[in-house]
Amino acid sequence: MRLFSRKPRLEEFEAAALPHLGDLYRTATRLVGDPARADDVVQEAYLVAWKNFDRFEPGTNCRAWLFRILFHCAHHYRRKWLNPREVPDAGEIIEQVPAASAAPSDRITDEEVLRALDAIPEDYRAAVLLVDVDEFSYKDAAGILEVPIGTVMSRLSRGRKLLRDRLAALAQSYGLTNREGMSA
Repeated sequence: MRLFSRKPRLEEFEAAALPHLGDLYRTATRLVGDPARADDVVQEAYLVAWKNFDRFEPGTNCRAWLFRILFHCAHHYRRKWLNPREVPDAGEIIEQVPAASAAPSDRITDEEVLRALDAIPEDYRAAVLLVDVDEFSYKDAAGILEVPIGTVMSRLSRGRKLLRDRLAALAQSYGLTNREGMSA
């Protein structure tokens, strides 16, 4: 067993892991769809990372390592939240239903893009988030998702197409057209 001072190890952990907190929270929010649950998932991911920091190899990609842990934690929490024995009462459900929105604007908003992203299947959304939003390489995304690179590429292609289709339909509903004058 290796003996080490806890203080320098804590400083190493903070230096390596904390710069990625914002990225992990943003991705967790997109994965679980709720900021409060995203907080829980990110906290759990950092707790797991701290407990297993002795397994982290200095010089490797800490960000990818943390994202792998985040995806495991999100999967664990999703199973827990979707347990049918833990159904919220009607009052909680009503509070979560958004009020009617105003008339649509003449442009697609960030919220609509995020809703379109949330509407695509989870496997495709994860690939799009990791590669297009968080800018991981295909290789790193494959490691995080624990699938072959070809699977990441396939999911990314399908996810992008689904996202494009959803956004095109939304643009058409607003009467927006592309540069050639055709409906988007």
